[in-house]
Amino acid sequence: MRKNGEFKAPQAAGAFGQPPELQQGEQAFNPFLNESRFGSSYEYVKTIVLLPVLLLRVILFVTSLLFGYCTTKIALLGAKNVLTKPFPSWRRALLLPVRFSARMNLFSCGFQWIHVTGKPAPRQEAPILVSNHVTFADPLFIFFRHLPVIVVAHENLSAPVAGDIIKAMQVIAVKRDAPDSRRNASGAIKRKSMCNDWSHVMIFPEASTTNGKALISFKAGAFAPGLAVQPIVMRYPHVHMDPSWVADGPALYWLLFRLMTQFHNFMSVEYLPVINPTVMEQKNPHAFAERVRVTMAQALNVPVTQYSYEDAALAMEAVKLNFHSKAAILEFRKFEKVYQLSLKSAKIWLHKFLAMDPRKRGVVTYQEFINALNLPDCALIQQVFSYFDLRDQGFINFSQYAAGIAFVAKHEKHKEAIQATFRFFHRDGDELLDKAQAQSSFHEIIPSITNQQIHLLIDKFNANKAGVIGMADFAQFFEVNPEYLLIFLIAKPDLLSSSKKSFDEDFLMWTEK
Repeated sequence: MRKNGEFKAPQAAGAFGQPPELQQGEQAFNPFLNESRFGSSYEYVKTIVLLPVLLLRVILFVTSLLFGYCTTKIALLGAKNVLTKPFPSWRRALLLPVRFSARMNLFSCGFQWIHVTGKPAPRQEAPILVSNHVTFADPLFIFFRHLPVIVVAHENLSAPVAGDIIKAMQVIAVKRDAPDSRRNASGAIKRKSMCNDWSHVMIFPEASTTNGKALISFKAGAFAPGLAVQPIVMRYPHVHMDPSWVADGPALYWLLFRLMTQFHNFMSVEYLPVINPTVMEQKNPHAFAERVRVTMAQALNVPVTQYSYEDAALAMEAVKLNFHSKAAILEFRKFEKVYQLSLKSAKIWLHKFLAMDPRKRGVVTYQEFINALNLPDCALIQQVFSYFDLRDQGFINFSQYAAGIAFVAKHEKHKEAIQATFRFFHRDGDELLDKAQAQSSFHEIIPSITNQQIHLLIDKFNANKAGVIGMADFAQFFEVNPEYLLIFLIAKPDLLSSSKKSFDEDFLMWTEK
């Protein structure tokens, strides 16, 4: 790490060794960014001219939505087990007006003509449909053309008006954060796709909307049954108005306003040939998903990326905090493979990283790093920073920070290192650590640290009123703050080898929780 162009701290290895540097692809596009802006003179004039048309379109949109809602209620009268039992043909016929209302919604949003190429395959030939996902218009079109069983986020079922219409599609609802829900959804996809009493099963395997400039990683759910799928690719050619509904883009109400104040919005739908899985792909749905993804990307003439739904969730977190979405995206699949990183952990680390970046640039300098950690500038802390700054740039992005933190937090000897650090702090062998012992240990590791900085750090350990730190509180602090544990791993490369082999029983009880 260069400081003032003069000093270069030696690359830190520490007791865990050096973390691997994940190769981050130089992505040409941020798939979660809508770059269209409202501000040109042409857009202002056009919007003013189309205000009467806007009014008519809003009336049509609301009317068709309410019409769809009412006819859905009528079609579902007396229906039981809506989400688990296939509708008879007569009840599906009652839903035809609802499908018409979906087309009217698209018409009112400026999609007067939709160019369709390719031939939809019968259900017996391809029971599963998959498509890229750009905006709310995608499911409206699919609903209009196929009335399929669609996989949706569970929270959509409670949406006013639209929630009842969604239920009429006999959807498979998924709670993304609940493993049991995802497993149940996978079973439902398989059951409904194998039974011809159901309509097509429709899935957006990206599990998130993108701006259509790349295909992000596919979830394997659509491909786990090992059945034939028909890919559908959606395109939205545009000049002035990007209709994508993404994490870093306009809110839905503004998106609707912009769409309704265009003369015409272009949408094209292409049905690709049915793809059958090989014997190997039936056993490996991820391989099947990747082949389908590459086929769709070639048809769209866009790249494939390692970004995923989790990246979209991180991008949304960043936007909520008024940061650019690019500051948060990781190519999550790479981190998941190497570190078994969870979205929950990534969100926690993202919030910590963005808190270090007061200027909201998406990078953290060495000075901002030590300010956030409340530590002095010294050779040891420079080495800690170098643990993240493997390229010696003098600043780190979230990807570098997450890689370093994940390497420490997910290391197989992480809890053993916390135990060894506690022994270093407190060599008397009992379970409690007083502030004097902590202060002495910090001074030994970082001679230039001030007493005020030590007191602020000790306060983070949740010391009790008597100023005593319990083992569980000590361990919890380093679990939540791996960067502080890194200080001791670097300062004491022999920390683990010199520690006692036996665990304290209370500590062992805590680590096994």
